[in-house]
Amino acid sequence: MTILKMNPEEYAVSAEYLIPFMEVMKKRGFSEEQLLDGTGVRRGCWREAKSRVSATLLRRVARRAVMLTNEPWLGWELGAATPLSSHGFLGYAAMSSETLGDAIELAVKFFRIRSTLIQLESFVEGDWAVLQVNEMLSLGDLAPLLTESLFSSFHFMGLQMLPEVELFGELRFSYPEPDYFQRLRPLIPVPVYFDCAYSQMRFPAERLQYRLRFADPRLSRLAEVQCEQELAHIKAPPPLLGRVRRIILARSGRFPGVEEVASELHMSSRTLKRKLQQLGTSYQTLLDDLRKGLAVEYLSQSRRSVDDIAAALGYSDASNFARAFRRWTGKSPSDYRG
Repeated sequence: MTILKMNPEEYAVSAEYLIPFMEVMKKRGFSEEQLLDGTGVRRGCWREAKSRVSATLLRRVARRAVMLTNEPWLGWELGAATPLSSHGFLGYAAMSSETLGDAIELAVKFFRIRSTLIQLESFVEGDWAVLQVNEMLSLGDLAPLLTESLFSSFHFMGLQMLPEVELFGELRFSYPEPDYFQRLRPLIPVPVYFDCAYSQMRFPAERLQYRLRFADPRLSRLAEVQCEQELAHIKAPPPLLGRVRRIILARSGRFPGVEEVASELHMSSRTLKRKLQQLGTSYQTLLDDLRKGLAVEYLSQSRRSVDDIAAALGYSDASNFARAFRRWTGKSPSDYRG
């Protein structure tokens, strides 16, 4: 039986994304050799068309960079150091799109040609446009650096394409607040929330209609054709993590067990557990992360009582919920709400 359509080592990013790593490290006096030593990454691979770096190798490079610099917040600077050209034809297609909404639509459609570690999703929720990051395999300790660099990159791309637009919106991250973030918070111009159900960039939905500075329909279409050709040669990772999360969320207030989710996916619970393990996670981890994320969003974004939140998350009483929340965050619900 085929367990996965992709071997875990096939999850990868474009090797061009190593260039910002080297630029950032060079500013600190570190050479390519020092950065790549012991990582298994072949020097010069970033100059080869269609070359990719596996999740395992990228994790080694990221850990090496943090170890050498002792700066775990490097992701924010990596994003700022990532030019449009690092995104290949997708960057050019997005840059020359007619509107911001068109650019995001292209990014969502073709992001697989740049990375199969994550999937981009966009939607409108009330007055907010949402750009969401969905992990295709568990990123673990790579999640902060990768997500922060991605959001930072999108931010600086936005400044280039819409230079006159006032910054307004919010950032949500699915992982706990890193120790280093307190020193960065004053530098981030929008509200930031951690321990959320998903990692998201949110901004006013009306901005999806804004015309971009470099709009060029002809260039955008030419770049899009190149993206389509590249996409045909990139193996699609199975959307298992996203499907499991959606099934769990669809039953909010009555969270299903692994057997029920497996049945809906037309597989045995044993097979589902095995597939999730290959992706670096487990059903209980996904369930706990979603419950924690929903709890944080309810506490920070609504006025619902702790009793109501406990019931919405499937807890029999508020005390059980409070114990779980303290285990997740180190704080009680009331202390978290402040």
